[in-house]
Amino acid sequence: MRNVRIISRLDVKGSNVVKGLRLEGLRVVGKPAELAKQYYEQGADEILYIDIVASLYGRNNLSNVVKEAISLGVYVPMTVGGGVRKLEDIQELLHAGADKVAINTAATRRPELITEAARRFGSQCIVGSIEAKKIGPQKWEAYVDNGRERTGLDAVEWAVKLVELGAGELLITSVDRDGCESGYDLELMQKISTLVSVPIIASGGAGNPQHVVKCAIETNCDAVAVGSILHYKKSTLPEIKTALEKEKTNLSFRKNHESVKGEVKNHEKKKGKVISIIDYGVGNIMSVISAFEKIGAQVKIVCASWEVKEATHLVLPGVGAYGEGMAQLEKRGLASAIKEYVASGKPLLGICLGAQLLLSESEEFGRHQGLDIVKGKVVGFKKPQEVAVKGYRVPHVVWNTLTPASSLAWSNTILGDTPLNTKVYFIHSYYLVPDDQGTVLATTEYGGQKFCAVFKKGNIYGCQFHPEKSGEFGLDMLNLFANA
Repeated sequence: MRNVRIISRLDVKGSNVVKGLRLEGLRVVGKPAELAKQYYEQGADEILYIDIVASLYGRNNLSNVVKEAISLGVYVPMTVGGGVRKLEDIQELLHAGADKVAINTAATRRPELITEAARRFGSQCIVGSIEAKKIGPQKWEAYVDNGRERTGLDAVEWAVKLVELGAGELLITSVDRDGCESGYDLELMQKISTLVSVPIIASGGAGNPQHVVKCAIETNCDAVAVGSILHYKKSTLPEIKTALEKEKTNLSFRKNHESVKGEVKNHEKKKGKVISIIDYGVGNIMSVISAFEKIGAQVKIVCASWEVKEATHLVLPGVGAYGEGMAQLEKRGLASAIKEYVASGKPLLGICLGAQLLLSESEEFGRHQGLDIVKGKVVGFKKPQEVAVKGYRVPHVVWNTLTPASSLAWSNTILGDTPLNTKVYFIHSYYLVPDDQGTVLATTEYGGQKFCAVFKKGNIYGCQFHPEKSGEFGLDMLNLFANA
């Protein structure tokens, strides 16, 4: 079954979400965080924030927007773009809670930024953004500054180049179709999606659910961004997903938890629990902080080795490349402190990169030694040309299903309250391979490759996915860890 994500796109100008026609004639439609919360509750698979004037004015305004959305309880992934000019901008946005960062203008002016960013933060975090205008038969030019400035770059060729540079996903916006509600530029989307091996987000043109269905069926795009039809209440996300299901499109997306619109259910909110979250300069700790606070836990950010050793419940989060993650842990003297903490038998949760770092080694951008707390390695997915599965792309950026490793695997673990067929959010190009398969609690499958999604060794857990970005089901998992 092919996974197609439905993404709510929010174009931001100053303190407002705006919408225009072909990226012009902007009209205020609401507040960024409030709309993100509304669309999350409707079932959005992701939120896409684009600051449409950031590059023009040489600023970046979205860190606070992301933090506010998280504070309101938006527990799905967020991609953020606009005004990203250097690695420090990316780090700031990821630290604020973004999961991916979209880069447009800066990449056209200094393409090597994409490569540098991929090697530091992981290609799965770096989205190449293209604003395309049609200039002839099967010919589009890439624009920047919200469709205001020509680059002279062929949009299709530039898409291929961005992937070669290291972008792990592409956001393709049709300037001609944006806000027109006449349907997506299927010709453009299909042309690019057949030439690259990374996930593609189609944006610009949705006027009704059938436009989304048509894009999902007739192109190889992996995600569809919608704006106008939500902002102007011409349709809702449940209506769009229902249309996809009725057409029997063989597509898959996240399902809402029954409590998503209300308070989190079935959580024992024990105020005495303190969750120590390691901040080692890699990743989006704000989302993890917010998720634990939502379930009633006290949160402490730890940066020093002595703080790690004194913790009672420790979380090692992470978004980034393996080598950079280990380098930052060693630089701060945290690697040995984490090992000493583990030796004490207290509970630890590794999330995504944090889970990978617990293993012995990784092959991401060369060979790197890990913490070696759990024997095993981190390996890359097969290349698309090696897998005869339609729609298979790398990175693995999807809501995918957790499968128990055995009939008793989830008893008395952080997955104890998780229903079968639950979908959680994955974003990675490399995956966990523990030596001892008896430590594997749950698996998932992608492109014919079955791999470890959750492992447990004593009181040590590792999740390849992001519980803090997996809606209410993910909160349930964090609650069980907090009360372990």
